[in-house]
Amino acid sequence: MTPRTFESNDIHSVITYNIKYDDNSNGENSWNFRKDAMIELIHKHSPDILGIQEGLIHQVEFLESKMSHHKYVGVGRDDGNKKGEYCAIFFNEKKYKLLEESTFWLSENPDKVSIGWDAALERICTYALLKNIKDGNKIWVFNTHFDHVGNTAREESAKLLLEKIQMLNINEDPVLLIGDFNAEENSKVIDILIQKLRDTKRDYEIEHKGPVGTFNNFLNNQEIIKRIDYVFSKGFQTISHQHIDKKLESGDHISDHLPVFVEVKIMN
Repeated sequence: MTPRTFESNDIHSVITYNIKYDDNSNGENSWNFRKDAMIELIHKHSPDILGIQEGLIHQVEFLESKMSHHKYVGVGRDDGNKKGEYCAIFFNEKKYKLLEESTFWLSENPDKVSIGWDAALERICTYALLKNIKDGNKIWVFNTHFDHVGNTAREESAKLLLEKIQMLNINEDPVLLIGDFNAEENSKVIDILIQKLRDTKRDYEIEHKGPVGTFNNFLNNQEIIKRIDYVFSKGFQTISHQHIDKKLESGDHISDHLPVFVEVKIMN
């Protein structure tokens, strides 16, 4: 088979990464022990777009300070400003112009700070409409973190997301939905999403690299089989898909989730 070749500008590289919030612990999994290795990992893979989950404002600002060409959009979920965890989207300003951005809550009242259905906590989705400076193509990026307790909340959040995407994307531009969905592949949550979107890992044209799962729970000597972090797409062809299993020099994990690295190309 002849290898496919693409112009670098045609490819959009994306990482979704639950970075684990800074819980002020002083143990081996504390943020201060992990943050430099995280930046090293991000620099190595140099994504055009990085979506994080669980970042507190000082973590978000640290990442931005170390990414010279990237700016972020997003707010804290607790107050719609700077309090609580972010689902921040970092994008390369040399490649994209930001056209639109906002955040909504995964609840029956998405336009205000709220907890939805049977969720334990406030949950959000931050989105951005980006324009490729070179070719003018527009892409939507939605970054989210579903609740870890409420099954109804996860299913209703999936439905709400599809409704929001349809409502916002009136020009039917390509879409990326990334994040920590706290749901495994065989769940109804994922079934709802793949009715309208493509799971990039299950794209038959590519070979996945790395462990099957993404959630390691900071356990070093255990096979990673639980997959709850995803990149979904619409209007894209998947070029590569990887769960990056990079560790600290100590052998500990950089976060309790593996980052998902995906390369996609807009379909003609």
